[in-house]
Amino acid sequence: MKNIIFFLFAGCAAALLIALPEIGDPYILYIANLVLAYVVVAIGFNILLGFAGQFAFASAAFMGIGAYTLALLMSRLGVSFAVALPASGVVAAVIGGLVALPSLRMKTVYLAMVTMAFAEIVQWVLVQWKDVTLGTEGVNVPFPSLAGFEISTDEGVYYLLLGIAAVCYYLARRLLHSWIGRAFVAIRENEIAAKCSGINVPATKAIAFCLSAFFSGIGGAMFALSLRYIVPDGFGVFQLTIHFSMVVIGGLGSLVGSLLGALLLTSLPELLRGAQAYQEIIYGGLLIFFVSFLPNGLAGFLRARGILPPEVLVHGWRSFAVGREAGASGKSSDGAMPSGLQQSAFHEEAEQVAAKACASRADT
Repeated sequence: MKNIIFFLFAGCAAALLIALPEIGDPYILYIANLVLAYVVVAIGFNILLGFAGQFAFASAAFMGIGAYTLALLMSRLGVSFAVALPASGVVAAVIGGLVALPSLRMKTVYLAMVTMAFAEIVQWVLVQWKDVTLGTEGVNVPFPSLAGFEISTDEGVYYLLLGIAAVCYYLARRLLHSWIGRAFVAIRENEIAAKCSGINVPATKAIAFCLSAFFSGIGGAMFALSLRYIVPDGFGVFQLTIHFSMVVIGGLGSLVGSLLGALLLTSLPELLRGAQAYQEIIYGGLLIFFVSFLPNGLAGFLRARGILPPEVLVHGWRSFAVGREAGASGKSSDGAMPSGLQQSAFHEEAEQVAAKACASRADT
């Protein structure tokens, strides 16, 4: 019954998205375009932070790289949108792979510091490389054209971005439900156990960086197409704060959480236009609230109440461990992540099992 309610709600949401240009004004379409762009960016950031468990904070830089790649190719070189869009993701992915190389041996706060420094370097380059990026003057983004037809209406741009976001969501879902997604989750939970299971940890981390950068670059291109004018200041620390808030409030390790977080935090500034001076304080308060009381985000809250179906990537030892711990504590398992003490106990047990497996493999 709950699944039927979910699919009915999803169908109504899809119908609303399709009919939005008919019932909304240009301003609503502008906000909707921003939501679609941030959905793709949040998916990319969630792949690296939520699924792979890497504390890398360079999503704003990859978003800026994708936005400027699309804008410069279309405005200065006359490249068609059909070529510039995938190029924005590929360029961001290549740079993401290069960033991953020195970052593979770093974890937690050290990885966060290195990637944030990279984000600052990217913003500095966008400002100072005036011969290419035009510096603080910004870059105008022309209307896209497909198959010789120019899309110069708000409705046309909206449907174009809606299609791109749908394709990106489908690709991310397929990737995360494949062996790549299971490898990401295994590394997030315990690198030693993942390595003893035959997973190439450095290569898998590099793949996570590249995929995250690719989706962030595509989202940046969509962001540039929505605004039709970009400047380097739009890809700084505050942009990173928005991305982090989206995945934490929406739900780490959840694609649906990326949708919910992007929808909420893109619409929230418009609801708080009369209190712009307090936006940072409100963002901080929301983060503190969700980290303290809803650590699994909106998606985890809705899953715990049966409104959303569970998102399970690993059906083996991980799901069994959650159910076992919940049963031992006398509580029912709702698919949410266990508490910090339960995770620590589980990680210690996993390391012991992994050590025994490595020792037996060495003996043979």
